[in-house]
Amino acid sequence: MEKNKYPQVDRRQGGDRRRRRKYRFHDRRSGFDRRVNGVKMGVLKRTLIALRDRPTALRRLLIAINILNLADFLLTLIALESGGQEANPVLRRLFALSPLWAGIFKLVAVLAASLLIWETRCYRKALIVGLCILVVLTLLFVYHVVALASISESPFR
Repeated sequence: MEKNKYPQVDRRQGGDRRRRRKYRFHDRRSGFDRRVNGVKMGVLKRTLIALRDRPTALRRLLIAINILNLADFLLTLIALESGGQEANPVLRRLFALSPLWAGIFKLVAVLAASLLIWETRCYRKALIVGLCILVVLTLLFVYHVVALASISESPFR
């Protein structure tokens, strides 16, 4: 083997980087937002970051969830008086006992879920659960309104 086949020439420029002082900004990220911002992010990711960074938006989302839950309970009572049935087996048993117990259970359960989402708002999964609850309750509200409109317009009534 040749001894000087690869000459030991130092080609580095700019001095020793180990001695250069450099300020590092350690930001407080919670972990689920990556450095990509703007157009490349999806709608869900931007929504989750907005909910995490803006407590007012999350508060409004949780208030909307609780209002839709209350509306669902009231529309369920109207549907039960019109001859409908409760689809949820847990609430069906509670409605058999008393509508008051069903209402208390329903309101307390969703309020507890809202408080849990609020306390764990820095986690992506908690915010996704909050958005899913909002979508489900919105669809349930639309279902109740359409069903009650069709019952009231029924010619057999």
